[in-house]
Amino acid sequence: MQNNDTRTKTGKQAPILSLDNLAAALHLAKLGFRVFPAKADRTPVAGFKWKQDSSKDPAIIRGWWQRYPDAIPALPTGPLNGVSVVDLDKKNGKDGVANWQGLGRSMEAGLTVETPSGGLHLYYSDDIGTARTTAGTIAIGVDTRGRGGYVIAPGAILPDGRYYRITTGDIESVAMGIAPAFPILRQAERPADQAEPQTNGPQADLAEIGQALFLIPNDAAYGPWVKTLMALHNATGGSPEGLDLARAWCSSYPSYSRKDVTDKWRSFGKLDRAAVTVASLFAEAREHGWQAITADSFDDDTDAADSTDIDDFLDGKAPVAKPKTASRLTFLTPGECANLPARDYLIKGLVAPGQVGCIFGDPGAGKSLIAPRLAYAVAQGSEAFGLRTRQGGVFYVACEDEEGMAGRMTALHTDLGEAPSIYLVRGCSDLFSPGQIQGKGSLDAEALRLEVKARKPKLIIIDTLAMAMPGLEENDAAGMNRVVQIGKALARHGAAVIFVHHGTKAEGNTPRGHSVFNGALDFSIHVKAADQSGIVRGQIRKNRNGPADLGIAFHIGTRHIGTDVDGEPVHAPICEPCDPLDMAGAGPRLSAAQAAAMALVRQMAGHAGQVFEAEWRTAAIEGRAISGVEDRANRRKAVSRALQSLTQMGLVRVADDTIYIADSESLAAKFDGGFDD
Repeated sequence: MQNNDTRTKTGKQAPILSLDNLAAALHLAKLGFRVFPAKADRTPVAGFKWKQDSSKDPAIIRGWWQRYPDAIPALPTGPLNGVSVVDLDKKNGKDGVANWQGLGRSMEAGLTVETPSGGLHLYYSDDIGTARTTAGTIAIGVDTRGRGGYVIAPGAILPDGRYYRITTGDIESVAMGIAPAFPILRQAERPADQAEPQTNGPQADLAEIGQALFLIPNDAAYGPWVKTLMALHNATGGSPEGLDLARAWCSSYPSYSRKDVTDKWRSFGKLDRAAVTVASLFAEAREHGWQAITADSFDDDTDAADSTDIDDFLDGKAPVAKPKTASRLTFLTPGECANLPARDYLIKGLVAPGQVGCIFGDPGAGKSLIAPRLAYAVAQGSEAFGLRTRQGGVFYVACEDEEGMAGRMTALHTDLGEAPSIYLVRGCSDLFSPGQIQGKGSLDAEALRLEVKARKPKLIIIDTLAMAMPGLEENDAAGMNRVVQIGKALARHGAAVIFVHHGTKAEGNTPRGHSVFNGALDFSIHVKAADQSGIVRGQIRKNRNGPADLGIAFHIGTRHIGTDVDGEPVHAPICEPCDPLDMAGAGPRLSAAQAAAMALVRQMAGHAGQVFEAEWRTAAIEGRAISGVEDRANRRKAVSRALQSLTQMGLVRVADDTIYIADSESLAAKFDGGFDD
């Protein structure tokens, strides 16, 4: 997207988005901005509810421009897009630029756009809607566009050929939230709904401040993060107690640095402390459900059905109802607990959304083979070791041996076919180092966090923990706690996160490192080296979602995946699920449905060791031993799942419309012992 006039008044090269309105709108949507079509007079197209209908869906946007080919793109401001704009007019004798600078304000912004009339739009990050939308109340020719407002978008062209041209900065930085924060207004300029609560001087009540502070997420963009610290500094008078609160609030962030927080805190002494007060902290906390605690919150009357002041009755006055402050706590009876919705799963009985787990074992045991196999199953929505999965997107973050993992993915593709929702993430080698982005973590951590936020995968696998966390002291509690917090930050949008890690050298029953890591896990799989029969076994060491005796066993096979630069064959290892009955002599480990399915195969196959698949399916569905539900379609699905799991475990194979018992003679003795219920 080019334009011939690409120089500013200073002669410097200026990036231009586009002179094509549809292209400009699509480019902004690709960056994550919501847009809507406006008319040449800068108002929304007729009948368009821009707050509700603005969108970043390219198909919807293209449809708008087919319907309104003369429309120009507009951009909602405030929380809808995480940006707010200072609009400096230069027309009709007004000079907003001079008046803005006359207020002592800087012209520095994340993006500067020259308007057709010669004015300027200054873009700032504003995730929480700090800015209000005003018209001339700050100074003549100085307007703001924030919560409830919009601007004509960068790159928009008017019918007369004039356009909104970027002169400094770039829209990508604004989209990523790393532009400067919106400049805070003076107290006199605050809207009424952000008035500062009454406090005793600069020090507000620490308990109330702390309660509000810890409802504010500490992973906001740098500008809002600094703003919260400035408000806390002002509210506590820069006291040591205030600094302790700041450190405690920031400490759970993965890239927390005590020094960074302390340095930033001390720098506030040089600023105009009236610029950011505790009001902004309380306003942000209210966005996340905070309510001020007052004496009325603890009145004598605790009967929710009659919320009145008991003193009114004693004085003979008519009772006056008082509003109750909503509690952060909920109280459930056993009956209400029984009626809670069922917990969802990603891998049934093992992995749930939003959880953090670990696959660990000795080098070469096969942990980096079972991990991509589980990932592939989730991407396809197929069973994994006999366990059902919910289909969803997968990020496999290969921090170690990227080329080798690409080969393993190729081998899985050869065996299992397409899985378009799984992505091998390369170029990510440091999720641990703090301070590379001020107020945040490492460059890789921030890049991955943004992709997770945008794409919302269901599963994220970090392979391996050691290579992803350079500089980590694994036996240090703080370091391993930070690893847990990184995992939880990635799981914030509903993904399950699995770290691939090494086991301890002594017992090998827990992941390597400080016990705080193992204690925080929701599930873990211990992968042991192959036994004499060549079978690799996975033992569940921790499981908040189901039993610890799930049968996980596999062979390590190889697949031809191509040729090298010399034309010689290239092979890659692959996880081949196998018979879980060989689990260290523990006997059969089949579910009731699998056991019933296998028993029916043996009964109908007889000494021949085979049975027609159609005959077996009819008997299985009608017999109801595998599934007793009334709905025939559901019974049919259960029968199919049971047969598929028996096939995956290597107990039977299906070919030419016939079910064969695998190695019938040797299996007969094993099944004589019966099956687990």
